[in-house]
Amino acid sequence: MNKALLAKVGWRLLHDVDSLWAKVLRSKYHVQDVHDQKWLKAKGTWSSTWRGICVGLREVILPGVSWVIADGKVTRFWKDKWLLDRPLIDVVTRDIPNEAAELRVCDYWRNGSGWMVEYIEPFLPASLMLHLWAIVTDTVTGIRDRLSWGESSDGQFTVIMTNVERQRRHLSVSGMCQVCKGGDETIIHILCDCPAMEGVWRRLVPLSKRREFFATSLLEWVYTNLGDDCSVRETTWATLFAITIWWGWKWRCINVFDGTGKCRDRVQFVKDQAKEVTMAQTKSGTTSSSVRGRVERQIKWTCPSDGWVKLNTDGASRGNPGMAAAGGVLWDERGSWSRGFALNIGVCNAPLAELWGVYYGLLMAWESKAQRVTVEVDSEMIVGFLLTEISDANPLSFLVRLCHGFISKDWIVRISHMYREANRLADGLANYAFSLPLGFHSFVVVPDAVKPVFIDDMAGVATPRRVRL
Repeated sequence: MNKALLAKVGWRLLHDVDSLWAKVLRSKYHVQDVHDQKWLKAKGTWSSTWRGICVGLREVILPGVSWVIADGKVTRFWKDKWLLDRPLIDVVTRDIPNEAAELRVCDYWRNGSGWMVEYIEPFLPASLMLHLWAIVTDTVTGIRDRLSWGESSDGQFTVIMTNVERQRRHLSVSGMCQVCKGGDETIIHILCDCPAMEGVWRRLVPLSKRREFFATSLLEWVYTNLGDDCSVRETTWATLFAITIWWGWKWRCINVFDGTGKCRDRVQFVKDQAKEVTMAQTKSGTTSSSVRGRVERQIKWTCPSDGWVKLNTDGASRGNPGMAAAGGVLWDERGSWSRGFALNIGVCNAPLAELWGVYYGLLMAWESKAQRVTVEVDSEMIVGFLLTEISDANPLSFLVRLCHGFISKDWIVRISHMYREANRLADGLANYAFSLPLGFHSFVVVPDAVKPVFIDDMAGVATPRRVRL
């Protein structure tokens, strides 16, 4: 049987523990914890189907799984993948004691003060300690650690055969991109960063958006661009983006398996394809009203509604992952500054930084005894996570759960998206945090570094932006 299919069944067996079929198989074949793999040793009484599933588990799933931290009672601190794409024991600067090798994540966490740095710092490089500061254990909700597929950004099992994936499975001696020879062939490299595609994107993406376009993580990159339906050359950007990444992957497959089918002008080709798709949608009546385009509007920060306080938060990451920070401001019912904060997180990606901003903003609002709070965030993806559910396998789920815990308290919280032009003060506080020591910094008065933005907001200064009709 196809190994990818068997691996997918094996993943569901481990992940969907409440499914009836999974319960039956787990009981029949005595499936135990993934840390104890004795149950994977072949026996003569096994059926051929179960043998195949175990092959997928041994050769694909177990080498690729990582953990999403919740209470930290299952994940081994040193031997499991949870903080990086490899176990921490592979990057220690000195041998760890034998008695510490099997310790769980919760064994290094002290409620009320955080990580037990004195037991961790002697064994890890300083750069990795910055990654650790962005993670916390969940001692509130009672949720246990969950398995995650470490090869994807959202933790869901998928198999896209890049050279990095081939090398991980010992099907290739190198994970290097064979087109540019300039880096590992990951999914984001194939679709965006490889010069073969970067040249295409630079001709399609406006100059003002290029820095953000090439700096985001895979999940945020796809989510943001597929949600951008502004008009571009008789089509929408979402359509043009989708067509381009589809053909980008197809061109790579042609290069690997065929070597023929060259396209003289790839940029013009994807433009024509996107235009054709849009015309077909229009003809069939399936085109959304947003395809009609955008109109320029003046965007500015507005005072909270009567009886409400307003919380604006933002996060920033200089690299994905990279040094990250968050900031936020709480406005009282009159629209005056109440409190603000800046958080120097350490190292993480942009979505996690955004969530840290929301979490600390909610904490600040709760401590101020607010009863009705409007939370404004300029990331549509984060707003979606906060308004709906998120898979437990998603690496962001631990912090989304903590935010949901605050939202469900005895108060009224409204989550909404706003444009970044109306969130400049929170953005300024997030960038100001990069100049501050690691940790949380609270401000009773407006810091001098963001006073010009604060004055603009108070004066009602607006910034033009093209918005959806």
